[in-house]
Amino acid sequence: MVTQSKTFTASEIGLMRGFPPPPDKRVTHDNQLLSPYTRWSFQNSLKLNCAAEVWRGNQPVAEMEYALRDLHNVSYQDWSGDWLTFDDMIELSYTDGIVVLHHGKIIYERYLNGMQPHTLHAWASASKSMTGTIALMLAHEGLFDLDEAIVTYLPELQHSGFGNATVRQVMEMTTAVTYADTSGNTENMVTENWQYAIAMGWHPKPVDYTGPETCYDLLPTMKKEGEHGVRFTYQTPNTDVLAWLIKRLCNQSLAEVMQERIWSKLGVERDAFWLVGPAAVETAGSGLITTLRDMARFGQMLLQKGQFNGQQIVPRAVIEAIEQGGDPDAFARGPAASPMSEGYSYHHQWWMAPRTDGAYYALGYAGQHLYIQPKAQLVVAKFASYPVSAPNGEEFYSAFAAFPSLAKALT
Repeated sequence: MVTQSKTFTASEIGLMRGFPPPPDKRVTHDNQLLSPYTRWSFQNSLKLNCAAEVWRGNQPVAEMEYALRDLHNVSYQDWSGDWLTFDDMIELSYTDGIVVLHHGKIIYERYLNGMQPHTLHAWASASKSMTGTIALMLAHEGLFDLDEAIVTYLPELQHSGFGNATVRQVMEMTTAVTYADTSGNTENMVTENWQYAIAMGWHPKPVDYTGPETCYDLLPTMKKEGEHGVRFTYQTPNTDVLAWLIKRLCNQSLAEVMQERIWSKLGVERDAFWLVGPAAVETAGSGLITTLRDMARFGQMLLQKGQFNGQQIVPRAVIEAIEQGGDPDAFARGPAASPMSEGYSYHHQWWMAPRTDGAYYALGYAGQHLYIQPKAQLVVAKFASYPVSAPNGEEFYSAFAAFPSLAKALT
């Protein structure tokens, strides 16, 4: 076994300690997505951003049974060839909280970095999978056709790079679109582009700024480079287009649609929230905030083919459509392809393991995971806040090796 270096908590770093905190230890709206400030900001997003509430409804909490197990002996080999334990992975990946469900029961639950069961935490880009699931539900209801052009429903995109893309291509992120201005790309995987960061509210608008000020202004400016449907390219604006489609067809905000169709039925412990940018637009690709156990409830509902808390919340056909997986060839032709992702695909805003495995993931910046493995009847919900600058991102990818080994150990 290899020896892992210690990860430091927000408290040990001194973030937001004292009244007032020292200037170099203050977490602000501007630095909230940067290391090491994510160690504090991901559990305190509502203090730094505007948000739209997703009411939990008036149902009793759907309590989950416990059947705790000791998982520290579960071992796995990471992609560098080292053997690690499940406990190593939790420390290595800067975990804030992790819940493991097996056959619907909590077999492991742990909180670190000051997090508590009631703490609200950012999903980051794992939010995309919630948006994709809601969109797929609407398609199943017949509100739109996945193979219809997106401009049929959003004519504002007629002259943009999305102009001749289908809704399915938007869902699968096989649109060949790029930002109108790519000169200001940042290293931050959430914001992707400086104009996008301004339009979504992540960065303040400069005094002399004349570009798009909202999501609705920016999306029509995106350009086309190449052909749609050929390769998977991870671009968050695809998710924003889906959210726009949802809102247009339902004549409701994304928060209202999620509340009505999913959140008020799950028996969750707390309200959820969507961070919002200018014009109160939900950041559909990165702004969802919930407790860890409520994330796990959502995952368990999907594992049970949409059946949870005594009702069919998501149609079974929707879950089966997700489980079918996407096009691994399109994934292999895209920039996300690597020797470690052979057989992977991206489908309905979910990351899909090879079909021989059958698992699927919601994944988010700084180490957010919702892992669903139907064959093993396993759900892992994991919040984290790893430093972006860590070498090779190993503390994030370690979970990809650990979770299949856990599934194998439990099967």
